[in-house]
Amino acid sequence: MIWIDITNLPHALFFEGIIKKSHAFVTTREFGSLTKILETKGIDYTLVGKHGGREPKEKLAQSTRRILNLAKILSKQQVEICVAKQSVELPRVAFGLDLPCIQVVDNEYAEHQNRLTLALCSRVLVPRALDDLRLLQQGAEKDKIVSFNGLCELAHIRNFNPGRRIIKDDYVLLRPGPRFAAYFKGEEIIQGVIDSVSRSYRVLILPRSGESYKNASIPRTRDSCSLIYHAAAFIGGGGTMNRESALLGTPTVSYYPQELLGVDEFLIEKKLMTHAPNLGDIPAILEETVERKEGLRRRAKKLRGAMEDPIDALEREINSLMAQP
Repeated sequence: MIWIDITNLPHALFFEGIIKKSHAFVTTREFGSLTKILETKGIDYTLVGKHGGREPKEKLAQSTRRILNLAKILSKQQVEICVAKQSVELPRVAFGLDLPCIQVVDNEYAEHQNRLTLALCSRVLVPRALDDLRLLQQGAEKDKIVSFNGLCELAHIRNFNPGRRIIKDDYVLLRPGPRFAAYFKGEEIIQGVIDSVSRSYRVLILPRSGESYKNASIPRTRDSCSLIYHAAAFIGGGGTMNRESALLGTPTVSYYPQELLGVDEFLIEKKLMTHAPNLGDIPAILEETVERKEGLRRRAKKLRGAMEDPIDALEREINSLMAQP
């Protein structure tokens, strides 16, 4: 049996396929709408602990409690291998219970999570675009890092068929930065982004935790990929949805205020994403990129066809570890 720990909303999309065709024991935590997403997808789970919010002391306390409870639960399960994506707790519990584990990592700047976990992993599965050197500096062993030619978000959209367009007006879709993440140190400037864009476009926003903003409305549908696909453009302060948007060929602008991840630099190099650290640059970038939408669609489709499915790479590593005596 495989133990999969899902600790963030995108991880439900990433692991959905492998959960449904494997004998998997799934754990998760209280964090936003994470449990609702799992229930919508028909994924059975065991709820263990909750997110610690923004304060480092509370993050530490909640993670410590979660490790203890996971250790109690997992010691009673017949688990052969453990798998997660940037989970702080799974590699530490797996190591303590002498179980092999695979950690999927696509953020080389998640310093806190990586230093706590990478040295304990049997395999560290990463996109080729990621900076391996940083992972080595954070404790990963060189011979345990396995790269694949692709991006994790390809797993989110590989079977995607756009739903019908339910919003008739042209709109720009926004996503705030990951303000609850330990690695995120920037100030959230989303209201300023909204104000600059709303002069020319209707603005829809996908909030992180139910917050509301002026001059922007929250769509009722939870089909975020279709919202991204039909948008005139997508503007994000984070990472996952930016990359989903770029891979779908929607004009994509990142205003992420810190050093860019290797996977984002890759999409910028492929001309599928534009970085705009200065708020004032966004309207001009939108005006230029929206005109190139059809070309972006074709370029994104070609790139998707040339990449390796990350789930294929993950299954290969799972089978390899399980075959070892």
